[in-house]
Amino acid sequence: MVTDLVGYFKYLVWLTFGALTIVLVAGGVIFYSNMHDLRTDVIEKATQIATNESHNAVKTAFDEKNITQQIQKAAQEKIGTITDKMIEQQLTSKLQPIQKRILMIGEISESEARMRLGFRSGLEELKVLMTQTKDPETLQFARNTLTVTADDYELTWAQDSKIGGQSIFSFLQAYSSRPQTGYKPPTNLAGVTEIISRSQDLNLVAVAFLAFREMTGDKAKMFDFDAVKKWCANNEPKCK
Repeated sequence: MVTDLVGYFKYLVWLTFGALTIVLVAGGVIFYSNMHDLRTDVIEKATQIATNESHNAVKTAFDEKNITQQIQKAAQEKIGTITDKMIEQQLTSKLQPIQKRILMIGEISESEARMRLGFRSGLEELKVLMTQTKDPETLQFARNTLTVTADDYELTWAQDSKIGGQSIFSFLQAYSSRPQTGYKPPTNLAGVTEIISRSQDLNLVAVAFLAFREMTGDKAKMFDFDAVKKWCANNEPKCK
């Protein structure tokens, strides 16, 4: 009987452990399933949160207003740079001729000043400048300068040569007899044309031009050396 009780007791224990095992296994399965579902849910939520945060960050970084401001700023900077270069190029292209004109006018005025001091080199420099400039206004200024200066010499020496009622040729002889002229008083037309061609004293040259007109009847303008050469070429014996 005791043996039967022990066997029955073992049977009950076995049933108890078996039931407990079934419960634990079932609980484990349920727990695992719940944990798996929970894990999946957590991952999905975390992913969703991360995605939302990323979207928010991107939206913040590339906000429409911010993008517009950045584009406008970049465009303004680019346009500003291009505009500055265009303005610089336009100013340079416009200022260069003006700068050259100012420089040339300064050189022309300097040549005029030397002419008025009696230096033939001033006249020669002025004529060189007239051949070098391509600016119409500068060329006109140079021509006017030459004309006005020549007219002043004409007026001054025409008046002075009439003093005493003598001929202009006689006046030239007296004027050229001064030691500083470096010339002997001319005795004929050849001597007059030599002064016109070689003298470095514009005052003496101006008087010689007046004497040339008087002796030839030609109307060569003051300091028109080409006109004198042309007349002498056509009247060669008289200029020798």
